[in-house]
Amino acid sequence: MERIPAHRRLGQYLKTSARADLSAGFTVAVIGVPQAMAYAMIADLPPVYGLYTAIITCAVGGLLGSSSHLVIGPTNATCMIILSLMTHLTGRYLIEPLEIVLLLTFLAGCLQLLFGLLHMGGVIRYISNSVVVGFTAGVGILIIGNQLHNILGISLSGERTEGFLEVLRATFRHLSETNPYALALGLLTAVLILVLPKLDRRLPAALLGMLVTGTLAYLMGWYRPEMGAHQVEIVRDIGPISASLADAFRIPEFVTDPNFELARDLGTGALSVAILGLIEAASIARTVAAASRQRVDFNRQFSAQGAANIVGSFFSCFVGSGSPTRTAVCFNAGGRTRMAPVFSAGFVALTVLLLAPVANYIPKASLAGLLIVVAYSMIEKHRLRLAYSSGANSRIVLFGTLAAALVLPLEYATFVGVLLSILILLRVTGKTDLTQLVPSADSGFEEVPFNRAAPSSVVTINLEGDFYFAAVENLEYELLRCLTPKTRVVVLRMKRLRAAGSTAMSILEHFGTILGEKGIRLVISGLEDELKAVMTKSGLVSKLGEQNIFYADNKLFQSTELAHARAWSIVRAERRQAGQAPESVAAGQPFNITAADIMSTRAIRFGSTHQLREALWLVSEMQKRLARPTAQTLFLQDREGKLAGELSMWAQLDQLSKGLPEDPASQLDDRRLGELSRRHLTRSIGTLANIGLPRQTKSTSLAALIKLSVESGMHVLPICDDDGRLAGLVDQMDLLTGLCIALDLAPGSSGSPGGSRTNA
Repeated sequence: MERIPAHRRLGQYLKTSARADLSAGFTVAVIGVPQAMAYAMIADLPPVYGLYTAIITCAVGGLLGSSSHLVIGPTNATCMIILSLMTHLTGRYLIEPLEIVLLLTFLAGCLQLLFGLLHMGGVIRYISNSVVVGFTAGVGILIIGNQLHNILGISLSGERTEGFLEVLRATFRHLSETNPYALALGLLTAVLILVLPKLDRRLPAALLGMLVTGTLAYLMGWYRPEMGAHQVEIVRDIGPISASLADAFRIPEFVTDPNFELARDLGTGALSVAILGLIEAASIARTVAAASRQRVDFNRQFSAQGAANIVGSFFSCFVGSGSPTRTAVCFNAGGRTRMAPVFSAGFVALTVLLLAPVANYIPKASLAGLLIVVAYSMIEKHRLRLAYSSGANSRIVLFGTLAAALVLPLEYATFVGVLLSILILLRVTGKTDLTQLVPSADSGFEEVPFNRAAPSSVVTINLEGDFYFAAVENLEYELLRCLTPKTRVVVLRMKRLRAAGSTAMSILEHFGTILGEKGIRLVISGLEDELKAVMTKSGLVSKLGEQNIFYADNKLFQSTELAHARAWSIVRAERRQAGQAPESVAAGQPFNITAADIMSTRAIRFGSTHQLREALWLVSEMQKRLARPTAQTLFLQDREGKLAGELSMWAQLDQLSKGLPEDPASQLDDRRLGELSRRHLTRSIGTLANIGLPRQTKSTSLAALIKLSVESGMHVLPICDDDGRLAGLVDQMDLLTGLCIALDLAPGSSGSPGGSRTNA
């Protein structure tokens, strides 16, 4: 493939994408500037460091990343973890808090870079959605609780505020000290952020909220010291923003004076921040990529995020991650390439250079109002409801992660959620699924619940799922439950097994030994290459005998049919050796025509819980294949495969015709006919079926069948096996055939017309 020169690629980019990326970058910057300042306040850092993070990590991540829209920068969740870590470490080490943050950023960046270089991007898929939802909701609640005192204008200096509950208690103890001006500014900011997008979605609500409340505080003079206890704290009081980027670069102390003890204490937090950052980035990048149809290389994206944080640690940045809000804005604003986030970083830098004096007058309460609105949006009720309604496992992970986020130090909450996900995964996958296969009368097999099949000389067990050491614990004793005194051969179908190991081979060998002691033979079917190699190396193939092992084929169930044939040959050989007669003929009994002699095995079977629309398609398709298209009754079976009723063609037609005009002369075109009939398609066939069916067996005599058909008016009689499962059917033609045979057997009938079996 010819490589396009750089100058031509640049020219093509300027013509096709530059304008869209510039527009998207500007829009992201408008949203990102107030967010960056507010998120820095979550981490208890001056707002300027949030702006530095929005510049450096965003630019580096955009240049090196894989996603065209992912915007890396400060996020509320990572800032909450930074706050949690700083609360415990600032009092222990006599080091400037920013230096601790820079070391944390460097360590997290190194871990993320390592994850990307080792191609561990796929690990993220093992972290369930419930972890993300529970953790995000917990962080939202924590942010609201931690920002209440800021929006109320209450100072907690001198109070013990190392935990969420301690911050709340301290806030409520000082509730009487609420600054009404700060509260008014915070509430006004929140109202503007909520209302302005409803008036016009293009309005930069957060930025306008900051500008309006900042202007109000400036004009009213509420920021002046003369206000006394009612003075409103502004950005300048927290940490002034200078109109220069020269202050951003600094050589951190972990380079000039390494503190390995601090690095060790930050290890858990760095890993937590790194994993959380990867989860955030993967989640939002995957969502946007699905909409933009872009394929994202997550290993490259993780490496880019790690490099961005490593570089950021030398430019006064805290840990940056994939921002859901700014990424969505970048995509919706029309960003086309990775240059859109880079332009966004450039616009944030211009904001610092040109508007720093204005930013210094933004009230702290206004930033708190913005954070509370954002935090409330993090508690996504729809996703919480979805995770809650997705089963007990999802609820355990959801509430476990949420509780950990609220009770434990936040850096551990991520690990709790991941651990719960892994434990649930092991719990779900850590068991081999067992069912039984019963030969169908018209060829093939029917699957029934384990240990629910009728006693038979040959027992066929279907094993699916995981086959590693945890999944096969006590498997041999579980398999023994389906044995009966009648069992002579066990067939194990092992086609859908994964992760077989030495423990599974040992248990399989032990199971074969137990069967041998009982005089029962073992046959294996569906063996695929991976399992075949394991069984061969373990010596199990030679021990069982090659003649008792059948390998998987591309034809479904072919190896199981062969294994079944082998099993029955073993049974017949044993009976011949014992001098027994076949099961179908009782010794000393005269020959009588029974259902087994005249029945057809070509019956249409269907589950009783399906809808009428499914029955229609099934009958239509099956009728094309049946050798005897007169068999028009659909027999229903329950979950165990037992006969549950019948659904005749007349019952289906009667239901579909409801609502048609009563006037037979009414003209309906096909489309209108379909519209009227469609209303009934979702009706359950179980409510339309005849469930009071007489259950005849293969041994039912011809006379009894004829009498039952005549008295009940049934055109087709179902014939069941000993376990109540449909074995075949007898229709009126079958009954007439049986009568012809009986006439041939009658005394003096040999010369009567039509009396021979040939004519019959």
